[in-house]
Amino acid sequence: MAYILHLDFNPHDADHRQVAGWLTAQPDPAEAVVRLVKAANEGARRLLQWEELAQLLVNDIQEVRAPLAGRSPEKRRKPDVREDPESARRLDSMFG
Repeated sequence: MAYILHLDFNPHDADHRQVAGWLTAQPDPAEAVVRLVKAANEGARRLLQWEELAQLLVNDIQEVRAPLAGRSPEKRRKPDVREDPESARRLDSMFG
């Protein structure tokens, strides 16, 4: 089954022209779009992981800072952070 992908192309936009040139240079433009979507999804997932890590760091800093300032730390529910097996495998291969 063939699918038609419609992209709004603005010939006056340099980014649009660059993307159009890149797509036409691909041997299989549909597969190239699939790879781009997968990369965007992976990027969004990694961004979420960084945001969760940043929140955990903020919480830890607040817990350390509170006793230094002479007050008890606020009790917050820590977010449930699950390790991504693929990400863990890549880290293990890089640093293991």
